[in-house]
Amino acid sequence: MDVGTASGRQPQVAVLGTTSWDQFLVLDRPLTEGSGAIVVDRLEASGGTAANLAVALARLGVPPLFVTTCGDDDLGRRLLDELHREGVLVHALPPRSGTPTDRCTILVTPGPERTILWTPGASLRLGDPLPLDRVFMCQIVVVDVEDAALRQRLVDLPAHVAPRVQLVGPLTHLVDLQPDRATWLALQHDVIVGSDEELRAVTGCDEFEAALTRLREMMPLGATRLAAITRGRAGCVLLTRRQEIRVPAFEVAAVDPTGAGDAFAAGIVYGLLTRRSLPEVGRFANAMGALATRAFGARTSLPTHHEITAFLQEARPCA
Repeated sequence: MDVGTASGRQPQVAVLGTTSWDQFLVLDRPLTEGSGAIVVDRLEASGGTAANLAVALARLGVPPLFVTTCGDDDLGRRLLDELHREGVLVHALPPRSGTPTDRCTILVTPGPERTILWTPGASLRLGDPLPLDRVFMCQIVVVDVEDAALRQRLVDLPAHVAPRVQLVGPLTHLVDLQPDRATWLALQHDVIVGSDEELRAVTGCDEFEAALTRLREMMPLGATRLAAITRGRAGCVLLTRRQEIRVPAFEVAAVDPTGAGDAFAAGIVYGLLTRRSLPEVGRFANAMGALATRAFGARTSLPTHHEITAFLQEARPCA
């Protein structure tokens, strides 16, 4: 199904959240307490969970409306320029005076594994002049903001102004809340997307299966109809109020897992737009996550629609 957005047409997806500047340090060994490591390579690139998701959709032919902010500095201008080049429809709010661009230093070690050191910068906050009329004209709205008060405000609105909009909620920025609040806020989205680790943090459970059980018990109390949880090489789980579908991952020569979760989330959004069956949605999202790990940087190896179609024709599930 062709879901591309022609120039001048209303976008089908809106994404709200942060864009940031990433510095990658590639180390020669895993980090252990009291040990050192050698930096064998370094690079810098655009990042940010919401921005990565927006770029992934644009490469699939679904350029979203991306609402964000960044610092009034050279890095901020570079981030916005790159988003425009990717075809993302950017609505950038003016930064607060003196607020720098959001930055991350990412340590990539053999495995591959990564450790993120975050320097918070400009981000969307409650009270910002958001273009809500444009946002809620979209079919799907991805709410990936860090400010919990703003997120609560955004999930409260559709029931009153746009009841047919599907709200998609990545779990990334909910993990720092207390589990009870995080779970309740998550369940106010129609679809939630996250990793095994994020689900366990949000539900307050130590074990993945216990977290799934907790989520299944809570879903009838909220708005959530689908939870899509990635487990990396163990594939993903798609959970509805009646079904639990497990989809295997794909074999790929992974180099850097940064951005794989954002690519997985973009795959879920694309699958919903194209109205695929749940197993097909999971397969597409797993392929997106796998392909995103092929090179250093969150966006370097994000696939086009042609690339992911070719991959799915030949890809082998992980053993």
